Amino acid sequence: MTPNTSPTPSGASAEVVGGEVVTERVEGVAEGSVVEPVDVVARAVLAVPGVHSLHAGLAGSAATFLPGRRVAGIALRERGTEVHVVVEIGADVRATAAAVHAAVTALGTSTAPQPVHVHVEDLAAPRA
Repeated sequence: MTPNTSPTPSGASAEVVGGEVVTERVEGVAEGSVVEPVDVVARAVLAVPGVHSLHAGLAGSAATFLPGRRVAGIALRERGTEVHVVVEIGADVRATAAAVHAAVTALGTSTAPQPVHVHVEDLAAPRA
């Protein structure tokens, strides 16, 4: 089966689906590479209002390893998905964590193994 191709520029509102070949710049994914489920999860998390960034967790243990790269802040494991985030100062931390949980859960078990655990690791000033 040949993966689909999809132009998805960084910051665009187009959805990225696992198995597509990236034909334009997507943050953290090289052009011409296949979008992995962890990339879909990362984009969903970073799109949640109040999320500043992903966080590697304690000692950098929250990550998914792929050939040639590491996606810090999201660990897709058989026993579930761990998401580690930095929340913007001023955002409701609990509401933001709940929104991240809902966004990742909505992706389904084929993209994000269930249950989903969200960890707020830090707070940061909103991006300018």
